[in-house]
Amino acid sequence: MAYGIKIVDENASISLLDILNNIEGRDYFWSVFYLEARGDLGDGQSILDLEKEISESESGMQFIWDDLNSLAGKLDQVIDIVLVGCKDSSVMRRFSNNEDMYANCDVVIEMIDSSYWLVHSQKKPLITELSKLFNVEPV
Repeated sequence: MAYGIKIVDENASISLLDILNNIEGRDYFWSVFYLEARGDLGDGQSILDLEKEISESESGMQFIWDDLNSLAGKLDQVIDIVLVGCKDSSVMRRFSNNEDMYANCDVVIEMIDSSYWLVHSQKKPLITELSKLFNVEPV
């Protein structure tokens, strides 16, 4: 069973890094299935090229925890993202609907149109902790 919250971010002040900093994510395989963002990746890397590479990949773009946090730190604004963390890497694929994604992935983090974050997890304590830190609504 997946538990979920909507993090209300009226001032667009909560970053992806803020959320990641409150997750014990080293034990998961991470994949970004969709990204639209603004920021400076440095080293001549383009956000547009990264977004295209993610969109065209079969199973999203996979990251280890430290690299995911590094990327999150370079993003000034996340407009839309679908990010999943799974303990079993064989689960990583594009899902036909959100319910399957929530049921199969250990953690799902989404930003919807720069308006709010959705976080789903198989682990209720993670959702409970995030609920204490941010202004949330149930989903």
